[in-house]
Amino acid sequence: MLATALILSMAGIMIATASLATSQTPDDLNGLTREAFGQLAGVYRSGGSAPELVSKLNLALELIQQARFKRLGGDEASALVLEQRAHVVISEILEEEPAAQQEAQRQSTTRTLSVFLSVPVVVTLSTLVFYTTMRTWRWYEKTKLFEMRIIGKKKEND
Repeated sequence: MLATALILSMAGIMIATASLATSQTPDDLNGLTREAFGQLAGVYRSGGSAPELVSKLNLALELIQQARFKRLGGDEASALVLEQRAHVVISEILEEEPAAQQEAQRQSTTRTLSVFLSVPVVVTLSTLVFYTTMRTWRWYEKTKLFEMRIIGKKKEND
């Protein structure tokens, strides 16, 4: 009798835990989705892009939406399978995002360095062009000066 009561109470605890776990899964997925989105937004804020991660996040959101529709339709098993697939996709995103973040930071650093290095090059080139143009112009003026003829007025003797 005591063993039966113990088994029934354990079964009740397991059922309660299972129902609690399925009710926590959507909240868990929502939290993971927000975390993945936040990290993905950080990649884009750094100046990078990760279209493959965005498409995976969209897939995960679609799976979560389908799971909600299945759950509302009463198909708990299919909803759980879809949520598990979404969880796997979101986990993949979270694993790949640090590499995407590093790549975005590397690209940002490269762009910044290229701008800082191109400024002296542009200044040097423009100075050389200006100097060459001025020298050419002075040479031209000198040659024209030497070509000038001095024409004097002839005085008329009356």
